[in-house]
Amino acid sequence: MTDASILAPVRSHVHRARTVDALAAILDRDVNLAIWERPSVPVGALGGFGTIQMTTTVDRAHEELTNAFAQLPAAAWHADIAADIAALTTSFAAIMALSHVVIRLERVVGDACKRWHADYVSVRLICTYRGSGTQWIERSVESPDVPVVETPQSLDTGAVGLFKGRVLAGEQAIIHRSPPIAGTGEERLLLVLDCPPPAETAAMWASAMQRG
Repeated sequence: MTDASILAPVRSHVHRARTVDALAAILDRDVNLAIWERPSVPVGALGGFGTIQMTTTVDRAHEELTNAFAQLPAAAWHADIAADIAALTTSFAAIMALSHVVIRLERVVGDACKRWHADYVSVRLICTYRGSGTQWIERSVESPDVPVVETPQSLDTGAVGLFKGRVLAGEQAIIHRSPPIAGTGEERLLLVLDCPPPAETAAMWASAMQRG
C-alpha cells in the first residue's frame, strides 16, 4: 500500500491573495509570508525625498503622516501615499493587536541590505511603492524524501507582504533581502511597518530596523 503521507501535498509557507484579507494568514503557524497582491499606488519623482520615520498611534497615523509629508518638497502623490500607509497601518495593527505602529518610508538608491537574512522581529510589513520589490526565498517540498527546493522570488511593486521574523518563527523565519540596485540608477520608495519592540529586544530590533 502506498503511504498516503508521501502523496499528500505539503502546505506552502506562503499565502497569496488579491484582497487585504490575505494578510491575516500570517497568524497561521505554518505561514511565514502573507502577500496581498495589488496594483501599485502611483508615485512621482523622488528627488528631495527624505526618510519619514515615526512611532504613532493607529488613530493618529494619517494626521502624523500628512504632517511629515508637509515637511518635504510638495508633490501631488503625497496625499495618496499618506492615505494608503494609514490604511495599511490600520490593517497591520488589527492583525497584530497593536495600539501603536512604527512607520518607516524611505527613498533607497543603493544596496541597503542585499544579503539574504531573516529579521529579528515578530512580523514586519513591507511594501515597495516604486522600484523593484523585496526579494524572498520560497521553499517547496514535494515529499519527505525529496530535498527542499529554494527559489528566489520578488514582491511586485505595490504588493504588500507580511514577513514573519525570528521572534515568532525562529529558524523558520522568512529569508529575504533588498534587491541589489547600486550603480543601476534605480530608485526605490520603501515602506516598512513594525510592532513597537519590547524593552528586552529593543537593541536588536533597532538594528533590524535598518533592514528592508
